[in-house]
Amino acid sequence: MELGLADKRALITGASKGIGRAIVEALNSEGCEIIASARDEANLKSLSEILRGKSKLLTRACDLSNKSSRDQLIEYVQQEVGHVDIIVHNVGGPKPSDVMSTSATDWHLGFEQLFDSVAHLNEALVPAMKEKRFGRIICVTSLSVMEPIAGLAVSNAIRSAVTAMLKSLADELAPYAITVNCVAPGAIATDRLNDLMTARTAKSGQSKDEYMKEYLKAIPMGRLGEPHEFASVVAFLASTRASYVTGSTIAIDGGKRRSTY
Repeated sequence: MELGLADKRALITGASKGIGRAIVEALNSEGCEIIASARDEANLKSLSEILRGKSKLLTRACDLSNKSSRDQLIEYVQQEVGHVDIIVHNVGGPKPSDVMSTSATDWHLGFEQLFDSVAHLNEALVPAMKEKRFGRIICVTSLSVMEPIAGLAVSNAIRSAVTAMLKSLADELAPYAITVNCVAPGAIATDRLNDLMTARTAKSGQSKDEYMKEYLKAIPMGRLGEPHEFASVVAFLASTRASYVTGSTIAIDGGKRRSTY
């Protein structure tokens, strides 16, 4: 299927590893010009070396939890490419905590990291999409926006707020042929999931193998998802083929979510 992504310009955050890196590779393979951003400059350099010569790839380090760093990213994008057609918001998860053990500082940091970063980049980069009457905004959230996950209080609360904000934005931008969608990963084989599993096994006293065996029973497909499987859905949503899909949250979870919506 031709996705119509050749020469489209995409900004992808959290792009140096895991889901973000897979999204870079998927859009790159479709001919997108990509600005890949992440905190880790070494990982960005590695990504650049792997994709060198395949298509245009720019990289820029950015700490999305810091407004000044976001301002620098925005300035870089506008100076280097002028505008972007696609924004993929992929922000690392905050540290695990229960509601009552979450400090006011942690709530504020989570809001800055997860909510403000998305709103800030959209505020700066969406006006150019409106002028061109084309755009794709895709936000990687979590299955927790549909079914709260124990021990992830900040992510549960603030990613849900992001989802609601983007649902409102989808209505506002639809007349400009700009779509806004969220993709909610379940158990995808990434470093983040591995870190969560390590923390949970330490708390439960089980071995990692024992814990994983029980964990996979809750997933009808009986396995973890792969980043490239997730990225394929993002590539479709970014494409011209997905022009009538907006305001949606799509779970990519191997069937783990038990609700019917």
